[in-house]
Amino acid sequence: MTVYPSYTNPRPATTVPDNVESLGSKSGVKPNPLPKAQMAVIYAIKLTLPIALTQSIPYYNEFIASLLSSDGAEIGYYSGLAHSAFSIAQFISMFVWGRVSDSWGRVPVILLGTAGTAIFTFAFGLTKTLDYLLLNRLLAGFFYGITGAIHSVVGELSDDTNHSTAFPLYDIISALGFVIGPLIGGTFVDPWEQWPKIFSPWWSVYPYFLPCLISSLISLGAALLAAFVLEETLPSKRKVKLVAPEEDPLLAAASAATVVNVTIPVADLKPLSIKELFSIPVLRAVFALSGALGFAGSSFNNTFVLMAYTPIHQGGLALSPAQIGRAVSGMGAVSILLKLCMPKLLRRFGTLNMFDFCMVAWLATFASMPLASLIAQKAAVVATPLSSTGGEAARAPSKGEWAVVAVVLFLSRLGCLAFSIIMILTKDHIPGSASLGTANGLAELAQSLAAAVGSTVASSLFAVSASKHLLGGYLWVVFMLLESGFGSWVARRIRKYRD
Repeated sequence: MTVYPSYTNPRPATTVPDNVESLGSKSGVKPNPLPKAQMAVIYAIKLTLPIALTQSIPYYNEFIASLLSSDGAEIGYYSGLAHSAFSIAQFISMFVWGRVSDSWGRVPVILLGTAGTAIFTFAFGLTKTLDYLLLNRLLAGFFYGITGAIHSVVGELSDDTNHSTAFPLYDIISALGFVIGPLIGGTFVDPWEQWPKIFSPWWSVYPYFLPCLISSLISLGAALLAAFVLEETLPSKRKVKLVAPEEDPLLAAASAATVVNVTIPVADLKPLSIKELFSIPVLRAVFALSGALGFAGSSFNNTFVLMAYTPIHQGGLALSPAQIGRAVSGMGAVSILLKLCMPKLLRRFGTLNMFDFCMVAWLATFASMPLASLIAQKAAVVATPLSSTGGEAARAPSKGEWAVVAVVLFLSRLGCLAFSIIMILTKDHIPGSASLGTANGLAELAQSLAAAVGSTVASSLFAVSASKHLLGGYLWVVFMLLESGFGSWVARRIRKYRD
């Protein structure tokens, strides 16, 4: 069927009261069916990004320690720097990729991003100096910035009646990547030591290459999907196919071409400028919320893994890479279960009520982290004497330690539910889908900038708190509680734009 578009004036930005569901639930509107094949493709592509990102989590600090011939909490300065290099590059590229996707289309951007991710994940495992590692993280972060374009594809494949299904499922896929990635990293690190009959001594020189190789092959598969299967969704680039109502759906594919005039709003074809987007008060508030959430999430990811790696006498848990991998993978599994409940929770409580709850969960997360360290110290005193050499790393954590770690990770996953809500808030208030890539890019921009700052600040505060024993080694916890409280306050202020 041939479609000739006509144009209307752009629809104004809408502000939706929190008690009015734009999610197609309480209004009695039946959700429209999602395009299953294309949704499956974009979800598969999205899955590969967190796998590439998180496969290094179990061994990240150990890897940096081997490059520096150092150990202990002081590694936090350098791991924070490496994480910030990635986040800064992602921050710089996020908006660029968003604007390019609004002009050239979503598919070219996603293809370039996944191919670049494959290349630099592969190269990461061959790193032998800190300088090369920082350069690798910068380049990898640049190509990881395509997430805004992927968000846009999900937004353009869905509508107001099925957002509450599409976006939580999208976030579940991301959580699945957090399950698979750490398992790859924790399982396949140092293969020569684990399976000397299979792997040659070459692998002892590059003990972290195998998980990088596996992850890069997965990213390469995503690039192939983008090149040959994913269809363009940018309104000005896509091919619109409509079927006349009187036609039998089963015979539609074989029916003769029909000329149909459809009305497409100008806002769906002409993207707004950055100034125009920032002139919308509710979008400014959403971007600020995205930044606060990015800071909290990045700070937790860095400080938890650093605390897990750090020797017990410095306030850490002294876990091995395999143990860290299992813990982080379990965190991803819990996240999947929670996000399966998201559609019902959003319909029941509304987007802003859920976002408020998520920010409070971050407060509880950081408040509970010192408890895990205290229990580890008591368990280590009973099991083995503490040493200043970090030799306690080989011990098996007690059930009490694992229980507290599980509580901390569970609370953090409650907080991370907010990442789905940010995407919904952004989509709800964009005056036309042509600007969706830019708006998602700006939201991710704020998130990445905050994540870059959070990575360095939180890791450095952890290191200085542990080494100088400031506030009992927990100065970093006080700071994170203050930051999370600020984010909760910002979340409440957005209500004035929706009430």
